Amino acid sequence: MKKYIRFILAGALVAVAIYIMVLIKNGGIVNFDNEVYKIVTSNMNDVLTNIFKVFTFLGSTVFIVGACLAILVFMKNKKMAGVIVGSVAISTVVNQAIKNIFRRPRPTVLRLVEEKSFSFPSGHTMGATALYGILVYFVMKSNMKRGLKITLSVILALLPICVAVSRIYLGAHFASDVTGGAIISTALLLVEAVYIDKYYDKIEK
Repeated sequence: MKKYIRFILAGALVAVAIYIMVLIKNGGIVNFDNEVYKIVTSNMNDVLTNIFKVFTFLGSTVFIVGACLAILVFMKNKKMAGVIVGSVAISTVVNQAIKNIFRRPRPTVLRLVEEKSFSFPSGHTMGATALYGILVYFVMKSNMKRGLKITLSVILALLPICVAVSRIYLGAHFASDVTGGAIISTALLLVEAVYIDKYYDKIEK
């Protein structure tokens, strides 16, 4: 039953992502993007800028690749490490495919960081959602104490949100870019969780 619910949720999220793409193409999401940008940058200052630069680094290619390599090298359970890295790899491939099909230009607002690739969907947000999301899955499946599970899961779940907000604040992405990225990556995680559950006993050994 759980797997069907996950498939249904994943399908619903894909439908929402497609709807966002249609709105972007039709110019129907401009007000949303503008209003979110105004809210996020309403108190822009040097301290916040530095904080958001740290968060954006936690979703960067350099950090994500480095974290994946560290997981592959230092994690004792190599099967689990492979699943984590595989989840990030799938998200990255999907992100690049959609970027090159959709080809949305970057925002023309004040850019505190420079990016050369297309804007939709946000690669930082998708990468962070994939990495920290799959880590949440394994933390919740682990034998850790309940309090530690919840604490780690909340921290890990908040990181992609912070990365997403940082991308808007720094002028690298529209709000719809990070929203779409988070939705797409979450849909992928839901589908992946179905198959990981199926082989979890083998992965855990």
